[in-house]
Amino acid sequence: MSAPHIEADDTPLWRRLLWMAALWVGSVTVLGAVAYGIRLWLKG
Repeated sequence: MSAPHIEADDTPLWRRLLWMAALWVGSVTVLGAVAYGIRLWLKG
C-alpha cells in the first residue's frame, strides 16, 4: 500500500520555500504591529 498522492508534491521547492518565507514575514510583521500597539496603549 503506497502513500496517497498529494498535489503539493508536484510544486517546485522554490515555490514552497517562497510561501514559507512569505508566511513567516507576514506573521512576524503582524506580531510586531500588535506588540507596538499594545506598547502604545500601555504607555498612553
